[in-house]
Amino acid sequence: MNKSGLRARFLPWIQAARPIAHPMIFVPLLIGQALSFNSKGTLSLTFFLYALLFGVLFQVYLLYLNDYADEAVDRTNHRYFLSGGSRVLPDGKLERKDLLLGAQVALVCLIGLAVWLATQLDRPWHLLGTAVAIALCWGYNSRPLRLSYRGHGEILQGLGCGVLLPLIGFYLQRGSLQGFPWLALLPLYLVFHAGNIVTALPDYPSDKAGDKKTLPVRRGEMSARKTVLALLALAYVGAVGANLHLSTAALAIMILPAALILAGVIQSGALRKANASEFRDCKRFVTWVSASQAWFLCAWIGTLLLGRPA
Repeated sequence: MNKSGLRARFLPWIQAARPIAHPMIFVPLLIGQALSFNSKGTLSLTFFLYALLFGVLFQVYLLYLNDYADEAVDRTNHRYFLSGGSRVLPDGKLERKDLLLGAQVALVCLIGLAVWLATQLDRPWHLLGTAVAIALCWGYNSRPLRLSYRGHGEILQGLGCGVLLPLIGFYLQRGSLQGFPWLALLPLYLVFHAGNIVTALPDYPSDKAGDKKTLPVRRGEMSARKTVLALLALAYVGAVGANLHLSTAALAIMILPAALILAGVIQSGALRKANASEFRDCKRFVTWVSASQAWFLCAWIGTLLLGRPA
């Protein structure tokens, strides 16, 4: 097979893995590692790379399974933004059975990595962390729970990305959870809970038609946007009281720009007019709110890695 043939065969698998979505997994893992570094003063490159590998395998498993579960709704979704799946099934680039097989291969690799870390690198509790990650993914996408359709899938995303992954990142670096700043999990949970709602906003028409009970479908688009802004405001305030061992200047760098972006969203009128039917305004709302979240998380990582406890 020539190079163009190989490229045509493998590109759909890369598309299905959505590299652009990897920060959703790797950022919370990195926050956990940065929290460990900030209190301990060392960062293991070996365990950083293992955390990266875990994140890639978990992302592939999660997103392949998500596309498999969402095929019917994705086929009716013709206006999407930061959501709507990878499109490999609606566009006929992969078969449904092949995508499920890919998810199963990723799952086997994920479990194999957990066993290796537990038995060869003295990280026995990573087996439990991996099992919980798999269970959350399964509960989000698959029956009998399938909470992304039955409602409250945003809770599972908050728990998975905002709680479990930072703990895994910290544990892989430290070998224990001793010294973990537990209050830090509150703002992280809120940010990733809100993130699930944000990405569901452009999908409101297809989700409603497909009886996928995301929060915008359950409560309405305006209520969902208000909920997002309220959750992020609580997260930013909660970070101040989370005992992060950061200086006042570092906290200001984290929080003030993120809060100003949200204030700009409200001032611009996007809160009022960003229904999915007004797709340009909806994309603008999603973009700026996502920018606020991204600043908060990336600045948090930066202050942890560049600064030591005040």
